[in-house]
Amino acid sequence: MSERAFKIGSRYRDRGSAKREGDQFLNWLKGPLDTGIKNIGGIRPLSGVQNDEPACIVLVSNDEGVSQHQDPWKDQIDISAGRIAYWGDAKATNPYDESPLNRTVKRAFDRTAGGEREQVAPVLVFRKPEPGKVVFCGLCVPDHAELREYHDENGDSIPNYRFHFHILDVETVPTAWIHDRAKSGDDSAAPDQWQKWVQTGTVARWPEGRTISEGFDDMWYDFEGEEIRISPKFRAATLERYEHRCIATGIEHRSLLDLAHILPRSEYPEYASRPENVIVLNPLHHRAFDADLFTLDGDFRVRVQPHFDPEHPLLRDTLVGADGEQVEIPAEAPLSPQFLERRNKQLSWW
Repeated sequence: MSERAFKIGSRYRDRGSAKREGDQFLNWLKGPLDTGIKNIGGIRPLSGVQNDEPACIVLVSNDEGVSQHQDPWKDQIDISAGRIAYWGDAKATNPYDESPLNRTVKRAFDRTAGGEREQVAPVLVFRKPEPGKVVFCGLCVPDHAELREYHDENGDSIPNYRFHFHILDVETVPTAWIHDRAKSGDDSAAPDQWQKWVQTGTVARWPEGRTISEGFDDMWYDFEGEEIRISPKFRAATLERYEHRCIATGIEHRSLLDLAHILPRSEYPEYASRPENVIVLNPLHHRAFDADLFTLDGDFRVRVQPHFDPEHPLLRDTLVGADGEQVEIPAEAPLSPQFLERRNKQLSWW
């Protein structure tokens, strides 16, 4: 039992109960403990020695069609980029700021922002590709939380947290560590990268571009959600208006340029092909923009998420070092300050 560990990309049998023979999910997490995690929705805290803090937080993200009730949102998992965006537990009958599960996760973000990392529970993320199976997606630490909205089956707009996590550069997580935390708060068996983050706040993130094929069947979550296709004609016209240049770095290589949407095309498909809703970025800055690590204000000045501390020198120089500086938007590009303001009002750190 002590040698059991969850490995990124590996599948595990979920039989819905820690007591059922062959269960590799609930049973492994419970191990020698008196109680484990409940077979409930997506957010599943494991009780620890402190009544108000779990030993760990398990998040489960259902693939489309797996849940009995179709989720009106989509979590976003991108292991090759080392990041996850996970929707909280809110419904029309369960407001986001009253949900006990939301409060548990949000407290981890608040304590991270306050430098109280020793009180933050590790987050283990799994995706469920089919009933009875889960795939481990990584050991995560909080990055930032934002307040967004989704529309339920009645078309009502529901405010909810969207939690953004870093995936640590940790391939396997021993269950013995989780059990030690639950029994006594002992972190001595924790992976080195977790201990480093707790002690220094340094995030050793899963390496950019390192992909995991095992257990994923070549299916990845797209960080733009459900794809709304953009015509080659619109792309070409946008690149022409922006003089084939990334506004953040000046990169001019056509194959290294993306169209980044101010209001996400998955949430605002009606604006997907509006020239005033797009800017041109290179792929790295596009990812950072979609992860809400930086934005532009109504005067086209760079604004960086306060806790964003990138190790990548290009991001450090062109974002953190350029915070407050105005980017050059060509006169032919009708970028909308109103769209930017609408986007920025949804950012938790704005």
